[in-house]
Amino acid sequence: MTDVNAVRLQKHYETENKRQNFELRKMRDENNRVYQKEVEYNEDMLAKMREGYEAKVKNMENDLERKLIEIRGKHTEYVQEESKRLDEELANIKQVHDDQVGEIKESNANEISRINESHQKSLDLARQKFIKEKNKWEA
Repeated sequence: MTDVNAVRLQKHYETENKRQNFELRKMRDENNRVYQKEVEYNEDMLAKMREGYEAKVKNMENDLERKLIEIRGKHTEYVQEESKRLDEELANIKQVHDDQVGEIKESNANEISRINESHQKSLDLARQKFIKEKNKWEA
């Protein structure tokens, strides 16, 4: 009977071993399915995050480009206004210079006229004195 018991025990052992192997395979397959689902879910989340990040980067680039264009436009306007103001200031300075040159020329002309008149008076006085002295010596 020990042979029968040993055979039964052997069959029971094999059955239990098969059942455990089946459960192990079943658990392994279930774990693989869960793992694959998690991998797919996480890859999808990563793809969505990447797309969101790329969209934000594009939006920021567009926003910065728009701001840059706006700033360049304002800067161009400012440069044009400053250039115009500089041209006006230069024209005013040139006008003031021309006015000052004109005043100096007029002042010099008046001074020359005054000196010529004074010189002419001196010459006239000298001529009169000369004529007077000459008349004295001739008389």
